[in-house]
Amino acid sequence: MFIEDKLKKEYKWAANELGSDPALDNRILFAARKELAGRAHKKKGLFLRPKLTHVAASFVLLTGFGFATHSLLYKENTGSVQIEVQAAKGFELTQIAPEEIRRELASVENKLTTGETAIVYFAELEKEKHPLFQQNPVIGVEKPEVVADWKQWDEISQKASLSHSLPKQVADDFTFREGKLGTPYGAMIGQGGETWLHELQQESKATGKSVVWKVVPNTASPINTYTTLYQNEQKANIYFTVEVLSKDQVDIQVSTPETTQYEPVEVNGKKAHYTSNDQFLFSDSGQYKELSWISKEGEQTIMYHVATDSLAVSKEMLKQAAEATQF
Repeated sequence: MFIEDKLKKEYKWAANELGSDPALDNRILFAARKELAGRAHKKKGLFLRPKLTHVAASFVLLTGFGFATHSLLYKENTGSVQIEVQAAKGFELTQIAPEEIRRELASVENKLTTGETAIVYFAELEKEKHPLFQQNPVIGVEKPEVVADWKQWDEISQKASLSHSLPKQVADDFTFREGKLGTPYGAMIGQGGETWLHELQQESKATGKSVVWKVVPNTASPINTYTTLYQNEQKANIYFTVEVLSKDQVDIQVSTPETTQYEPVEVNGKKAHYTSNDQFLFSDSGQYKELSWISKEGEQTIMYHVATDSLAVSKEMLKQAAEATQF
């Protein structure tokens, strides 16, 4: 539960205010993939280096991922990755509607030039009951560069050191639409996050505007992420995201809404995880369904995510798409 010069999603960020150890330079809290995001989240998702400020955590939370811990959905330790996903309570928005947040984010994205990243401050989030909304009232957004030419994207994706090329078509009638670096959703926010948050809070108070934003420098991701978008004739989406991790240990701790459904599945003989989140902020449907699995390939560990934000795409269709990748 989005990718990467930047990132969506759909993952979690190391944040000093949230208790992460700033000395753990090789420890990454991944969020929103999924769902993040999701992972998160992603992504997008977002990926932030350790010692990044609490502003980074907001995307994770708003995609449906946070830091509270409740019932365990699944846990896995493969290669350099240890991941733990839990269902948690209390992520409902009461002061601002998800539709308004999506509308504001889309408006900001339309004002950006290709390759730019911005953070958007929502004063209403500071009025929410959940402390993580109060402490992290900003969301990252970007206008990424996309590649619409299949051959060009296939060459770029080969930098991920994959064992073979990505498929041009999956799940029968879903064909390649575009590819990009990063997760399907979100943007990575760098170490200036806390300062930028303070500036935006002051601007909001001075102007009386409840939503303000600013362009910020792009931040390089410690994880190489590639997202391929497939669409059918009805414009339903399937995202295939590949995350290539370093040899260093990566700890991923994800919290998802208590309504999230989970089911262990198998993809091409590998153990995989299916999650269905019905409180996803970034899709008009509110849905984000994903199949994910981890593979140790030589000296590198790779995380694969096949996801959709379309109501028409079922778990079975995601599984067909995942199996078509042959990873």
